Amino acid sequence: MDVLTPTDSGYASNDPKQLLIADVERARAECDDLDRQIATDAERLAEIREALDTMVNAAWRDVYGQQQRMRDRENITDALSFGWTGSYRLVCAGGAIALFVGAIYALQVVGAFIALGLYVVAALVGYVVARDQCLAPVRKARASYLGADGKDVRFVAFARYEPGLNHPLIGYDGPTAGKLEDRAWKIPGVRDKDAMLETFIEVIDERRSNVLLTRFPDRKPTLVHADLENPFIRTYGVFFQRALERHLPTVEKHANDYREIVQRYGKRKELDDRLRALEAELHEFEGTAALVRSLMLPAAARDRLLRQVVLFRLGDPAVRRGLFICAGERTDLTEVAQALSRAAAATLLKISFSQIKIGYVGQGASTVARIFDQARRTRSIVFIDEADKFFASTSASQYEAMRREVEHALFKEWDALEGRTDVWVVAGASSREELDPAALAHFGVLLDFTPTGAEGDAQLTTVIGDDGAPAELPRIDVALSAPVVARNRLLAAMFAHVETMESQGIVVPRAVLIAGPSRDARQTVVNSLADQTSLPLIESSLEQFDEAIAHARSLGRALVVVDIPEYGDPGVVAHFAMALDAIADAREPIFVLACAGDAVTLDPELRLRFPELVDLTELDGPARREALHDLLGARPLDFELETAMTELEARTEGMTYDHLKQFVDEAGRRAALRAIDGGSPDHVIYALADFEPYAPPAPATKDDEAAL
Repeated sequence: MDVLTPTDSGYASNDPKQLLIADVERARAECDDLDRQIATDAERLAEIREALDTMVNAAWRDVYGQQQRMRDRENITDALSFGWTGSYRLVCAGGAIALFVGAIYALQVVGAFIALGLYVVAALVGYVVARDQCLAPVRKARASYLGADGKDVRFVAFARYEPGLNHPLIGYDGPTAGKLEDRAWKIPGVRDKDAMLETFIEVIDERRSNVLLTRFPDRKPTLVHADLENPFIRTYGVFFQRALERHLPTVEKHANDYREIVQRYGKRKELDDRLRALEAELHEFEGTAALVRSLMLPAAARDRLLRQVVLFRLGDPAVRRGLFICAGERTDLTEVAQALSRAAAATLLKISFSQIKIGYVGQGASTVARIFDQARRTRSIVFIDEADKFFASTSASQYEAMRREVEHALFKEWDALEGRTDVWVVAGASSREELDPAALAHFGVLLDFTPTGAEGDAQLTTVIGDDGAPAELPRIDVALSAPVVARNRLLAAMFAHVETMESQGIVVPRAVLIAGPSRDARQTVVNSLADQTSLPLIESSLEQFDEAIAHARSLGRALVVVDIPEYGDPGVVAHFAMALDAIADAREPIFVLACAGDAVTLDPELRLRFPELVDLTELDGPARREALHDLLGARPLDFELETAMTELEARTEGMTYDHLKQFVDEAGRRAALRAIDGGSPDHVIYALADFEPYAPPAPATKDDEAAL
């Protein structure tokens, strides 16, 4: 945790205006870098278009072949009966008969052969003409109802997903003339996160509307959409879809290249929007600053608050994790919240302990739900006043049930915001001495400017820094079960000696999932791995994962810690999964430690990216009872299991399944030792006294790792 004081914090470097100017310059530099990449993409787009045109020509030849094969018998009949002569069939047939009869009459046998030869030649010519004429309806429909005479076939790929829109998939199609065109989609029958990872093929009509859409290339080409109001699609769409399915594999590599280019174009557009917002914010900075600097706070504290307001106004992803303010007894937190709402041009919605404790059971949760529902309707700040009473580690017995109810409702509603940046959760307390660390860890930024030290200097503690690289959370170590400690030692050894391991053919995982409801336990696992490996530890959110990986690459090797929320933005989660694949494929010495409350709730596609799982999930009463039945049902006991189950459940409260196995194994060792001491080693019987809560081993250290 970074601790800053007004006297030694490097005040100038933390000036919010200078930080905003630096953000503008950084965004401009990123735009320039992307412009250089996009300039090189123009030539690649021309190659993609050429390959796509070649595939389209082959597909049209396939369509014509299908039409001809379907009409072959009819073509032969037309050729033999002079049907290809159209409305002059009778005249032509009569003339041919007269010619043949005249030849036979004049030349006898020779004339008969000549007549037969002329008929065969006429039939062959007629067959060729009839085959060509059978394609006329296809050509006419193609020219009349498809764009660019049927040649306007494009790739489609998506750069981002915005769930609040009617057409949430935002991307591009093309390339046409070396350029891409904006598209917004809502594709029925295709999951949005799947669409983010795929490239599609679309057929455009003469009005530049899509009439055929096929998903490709990450799976077998499959028809997604067909506009049956288009006459060509209604009549010949099956032919064209079959042709696409046969010829699309020839452009699979080009489709993947196209999706990469679209990602760059999408990022460039987002940077443009962000740069405009930054420049507008810089233009209005003095007015925003005047509202915050009116507060009677230390200058450094006001600047840190102002920086958070600027990030909220910009819609920065960092504000999703909220802000916790510890302001001391002499600061009016309500005044601070009002200043923040005025500076951020947001509606202030307040939740206080005194407001809720006078209600009936269930009213607190109902009030929280109503306030968050109101917050979703407009740009809002949800201010949790008297947060030390909501998030206290201990509470008066008469209010404990209500406090837990409201705390649960707060975090539930907060998680349900699904990553929105127009709702900012701010909590205020006079002190953080008795706050529950697990509740405090939900907040991304902690500003503590309570007087400390001899001169009463204010202390500013940042959990996640303004530069997007989170600082270390408070060090909290809890007891871990022996299997978890052993797993940590093994993982640490592989991370620390990755080159040696892989030279011996041992696969070292680049992604580890740490799952369990206890944030303290998850943090302990992370701390243990960092201690044993001595690798730099970088904490990040899903939205800032690219920046964290770039920082890790600059260090050479590192551990990157990411919290996976229960309700993550599908587009962000999909991008995170792709980034994990890239790290694993490149076999970089970067190891991602993903922390989640429950591995079961993770998206299955994302769960597959984690070959290693450290399960810290504590078992509840029924689950422990079931596990104890499984573990003890076949063992020799000198007591009735059902009778002793209540006591065993009490002794195992808070244990994970690994803890529970260790608990039973320890009891078995005690029973075996007693049998050996009694002279009957073949008759091991478990006694209830053998099931004593054990003292788990302490987390491993660097010395433990060095001894491996």
